[in-house]
Amino acid sequence: MIRYLYLFVVLFSFAAHSQKLREKNLRYCTNDNSIGTGTFDPVSYFKSTAPKTGNRSITEVYDGVTYYFESEANRILFKKNPTQYLPQFGGWCSMTLAMGKTTRPTYSNYLVENGKLYLFERTLSVNGKELWLKAPKANYESAVKNYKVLK
Repeated sequence: MIRYLYLFVVLFSFAAHSQKLREKNLRYCTNDNSIGTGTFDPVSYFKSTAPKTGNRSITEVYDGVTYYFESEANRILFKKNPTQYLPQFGGWCSMTLAMGKTTRPTYSNYLVENGKLYLFERTLSVNGKELWLKAPKANYESAVKNYKVLK
């Protein structure tokens, strides 16, 4: 019984959160202060085995979204070519977007493939990255189609 109650609470919370997101601009997944990539340095996803938390004093704004950087060198790399380092689909969970929904990713659950950054949600029971990798081409095509509706 407790398990079903927990599931109900999680699903209700997800629905309420999704509705709030619909009311905002959905082009980018940001926090309430328009901070992107969950305060992680977007360049660090490409340079290390795990993303690094950005420094609040080293920032760059791109298209209304503020990004934090671990170092000034990473900020300069980003500034030269922001789209090279931005996550796909505005930073939303790629797998959930492929399923037609928007959820914030778990920023440490990611994939860099063909020079592109994909972020995924991870819960106790679901790993979006694992689901994505079962049919990456089909999931990518669905996510592209669904993201066009958000922009």
